Amino acid sequence: MKLREKKVARAGIPTASMGDVAFLILIFFLTSTVFTKDKGLKMLLPEKTTEQEQVKVKPENIVTVSINPAGEAKVKTVDLDQLFTLGQYGEIKGIIEERLLARDTLLVVSVRPSKEAPYKNMIQALDQIKLANVTTADGRELRVTKISLIPTSEER
Repeated sequence: MKLREKKVARAGIPTASMGDVAFLILIFFLTSTVFTKDKGLKMLLPEKTTEQEQVKVKPENIVTVSINPAGEAKVKTVDLDQLFTLGQYGEIKGIIEERLLARDTLLVVSVRPSKEAPYKNMIQALDQIKLANVTTADGRELRVTKISLIPTSEER
């Protein structure tokens, strides 16, 4: 009688479901990962406009705040050109409030920090501009609603 040869079973790892396992792990990590939010200034940027939509602003309705690399803020209007150190930034708010009361129309504040200026100085200048708030005789509250932020490499 002839005996059959025994089949030798080889050890192996079944890979048929490997793709399914990898896909499930990928979904798990994508759904359980928390992405950090970028911190920075929250500013609403205007939409791109055509030349017909651009608003012309009179020079007397523009206040320019330039910040130099030393951290000094230069406030310039049609009839004012004054330099403030970091400790005097609170006076920027007063100037803006005076302009709001005097103009009672569209007031645009242009902040022009130097690229070498300390970041905290630009933030403090923006804070003072946003804090500017006056109430007219007829009870209307006036605030700066138009702020232009233009970084510069050279001083003007």
